[in-house]
Amino acid sequence: MVNVVPVLKRCEVFVGLDDGDVQKIANLSSWQRNTYKPGDYVFRQDATANYFYVLEEGEISLLVTVQADSPDSTKDVPVDTVTTGDIFGWSSLVAPHSLTMSALCIKPSTVLIVSGIELVGLLDCNPAIGYEVMKGLVRVIGARFRDLRRRFANEGKAKNSQR
Repeated sequence: MVNVVPVLKRCEVFVGLDDGDVQKIANLSSWQRNTYKPGDYVFRQDATANYFYVLEEGEISLLVTVQADSPDSTKDVPVDTVTTGDIFGWSSLVAPHSLTMSALCIKPSTVLIVSGIELVGLLDCNPAIGYEVMKGLVRVIGARFRDLRRRFANEGKAKNSQR
């Protein structure tokens, strides 16, 4: 069994939970530890979100694929950087369970992975835990959107100053 408790205790999504609740999450049978090399994709945008991820060590870039300058081409735009203790793949916890970004390994990384279905099952059966986890999830998603909005605002200012 993979010991995930120390990492979960540092994780923003689980910060509101007591030790017993963290242990319930840690006891889920589907936990696994995977390693990735720079350039490896952990997952790709628009794929089915089956797993919830916690970065134990390393660095992962979250990318959104958007249309490029020509109609037939796309480009990946960095949205956020995941560092130790951060979560990603949260789409596995909410419908329609489709990944909204790609996750690309930047530095050698160790990632803890759990089945989204199994985690949601635990959250459904333990509403107090589910409520705390969802509050944490909203904090993470909100921070990512604020960062993205700032990045686009700064890019817009840079483009306007070049004119």
